Amino acid sequence: MVAEVLLYFSLFFFIAGVLSPFFTKSNKIVNYVAHGMAALGCLAVVLCAIFIFAGGKVDLMTPLLLLGEPVHIRLDYLAAYFLLIIGVVGAAASIYAVGYSREYAGDGRRYQVMVSMYCAFLLSMVLVVAVSHVAAFIVVWELMAVTSFFLVNYEHHHSEVRRAAFVYIVMTHVGTAFVITAFFLLAHKAGSLDFGSLVQAAGSLDTWTKNMVFLCAWIGFGTKAGIIPLHIWLPRAHPAAPSHVSALMSGVMLKTAIYGLCRFYLEFLGTGPVWWGVVVLVFAIVSAVLGVLYALMESDVKRLLAYSSAENMGIILLGMGAGMVFMAKGLGTLAALAWAAALYHVLNHAVFKSLLFMGAGAVLTAVRTKELERLGGLIKKMPYTAVCVLAGTAAISALPPLNGFISEWLTFQSLLYLPQALQGVLGKVLAALLLALLGLTGGLAAACFVKAFGIAFLGKPRSSQAEQAGEANKPMLVSMAALAGLCVFFGVWPQLVIEALKQVLFGIPGVNALPAFADTAWYLAGVQPAGGNTSLEMPVVVLIMFFGAALAWALYRLYGKPQIVGGETWTCGIVPTARMEYTATGFSKPIRMAFRAILRPQRETVADVSPNRYFGRRLSYHVSITDIFNALYRPVNHAIIQAAQFMKGIQTGSVQLYVGYITAITVLALIISNGW
Repeated sequence: MVAEVLLYFSLFFFIAGVLSPFFTKSNKIVNYVAHGMAALGCLAVVLCAIFIFAGGKVDLMTPLLLLGEPVHIRLDYLAAYFLLIIGVVGAAASIYAVGYSREYAGDGRRYQVMVSMYCAFLLSMVLVVAVSHVAAFIVVWELMAVTSFFLVNYEHHHSEVRRAAFVYIVMTHVGTAFVITAFFLLAHKAGSLDFGSLVQAAGSLDTWTKNMVFLCAWIGFGTKAGIIPLHIWLPRAHPAAPSHVSALMSGVMLKTAIYGLCRFYLEFLGTGPVWWGVVVLVFAIVSAVLGVLYALMESDVKRLLAYSSAENMGIILLGMGAGMVFMAKGLGTLAALAWAAALYHVLNHAVFKSLLFMGAGAVLTAVRTKELERLGGLIKKMPYTAVCVLAGTAAISALPPLNGFISEWLTFQSLLYLPQALQGVLGKVLAALLLALLGLTGGLAAACFVKAFGIAFLGKPRSSQAEQAGEANKPMLVSMAALAGLCVFFGVWPQLVIEALKQVLFGIPGVNALPAFADTAWYLAGVQPAGGNTSLEMPVVVLIMFFGAALAWALYRLYGKPQIVGGETWTCGIVPTARMEYTATGFSKPIRMAFRAILRPQRETVADVSPNRYFGRRLSYHVSITDIFNALYRPVNHAIIQAAQFMKGIQTGSVQLYVGYITAITVLALIISNGW
């Protein structure tokens, strides 16, 4: 099959990218060759996914044996969908990296290691969704964790980067422990490590084991997805990593966790009790609301985007949780709608969040700071970057006709039907609360990104670095423009994604995809006028809008007389300066005050002493926000440190005493084993 050949080509390109730094000492050549190989590998992955959707699934047996069993590569429609996401975002990030990584080219051998790790990171994510064997999955899952750790820790000479990398690797291994537990609970029952055997064994699991598998999968993959309260690594690791790596981590790596959850909840476990879906819904809405609140308070651009990823993971999980509830109640059509909303938002978030991280990287390259308070006026200095970032901010704010609107609207629709599945007063209250909080999340997200774009790109420059900023280079602009175009394309033409999701969800027990997605193309949908017997179809509406726009343009060309007069904004005769503009801190103050019980802001004002109490004083105002969930980890952290101190004392003790301990235990074991 063509898909198989393309998969082999993609693996070859990624491996070539991993090895390329070892064959040359020129970092310039390494930059182009390694990232070029990565981009070609990602394009091959995209084509492979397209051919799978067109021609059917792929099942390959590799010559590799793990724990006595052959390792299969099975690419079904779910795997192909996530491969498509990895390929699209990975290709854009790799082209972007050609331009962005130039500033690291002087780092010598360390830069070559970073490029090699970058290609290995992409390879590991492809293999995560391709392998169909428990041991192989855990190996490539760990490979993904280790390579991303080294990429996060690239600038390890900064103490905050080292700490961020440490927190990330600890949390990801905690999650991995739960993932391994979930897999081996299933494998123990199946008697095999092959995914196909796990599916067959799921029906014979007892209730306790199924619940344990559900919870372990939720904690394990939820940690990698950055769901609150398992998110503490997220706002640390993403700002620490280079921007093209941040784009991959937020846009793609988080989605591998969603892939894992889909495998367990759609395939391995299937339909479960209602409370599974309720648990997912509760954590999802908490993650969505608190994620966007913390994002709105941030003035560090990359930390803002990292917290926003927690919010969007919550929106994805709202669709998944609703789908699980509908499956439990036998509402297959509604389950298909909810799962489609979740999976559509997986694609959309991958596109617009990667675009925004690339935009942040372009700003960081031009201004050398991530602080919003030192930006401003960049729309004049970086107009093409500004247009691309504006598309991303509009998409993430769910504004039509961009892609974020489609998936969030589908999520709203699925939540509207929750009262049909949740019985009793509490169920109805929960459904209404979820809708209200999702609406609040949407409003706060719009405010957050109005702040981010307005403070960074509008107004006057707030620093000399912003005043001297220049446009991003061509590879960076090409990547951002491509992703911005996809934001528009997936918003105005969602039918392609809907058709793919129909294939992904078809045949899954408890999900009835055919009635949920009508065969009629979305652009032929009719609008029934009130009291009328005919419908106004969408092509007619589009034609009317086209002629209206053409008439407006003609009138403007004939009679419009634009006059452009440059000048400063009138401020009562005072020349406006950047000090008169809204700050990021000031913009978010109303929200901060409204939610101060949750955010617990701490304010510090420093005033320079001046003889005149009304004039000439300088004020410095600083606000910090407390992440309430960090308090959950402090006792655990303290206990681990205490245990480590105790073990350290034992480790550095007397060797003779250790020999005595071993001898005593050996004698005691002999006595017990012989029944003396």
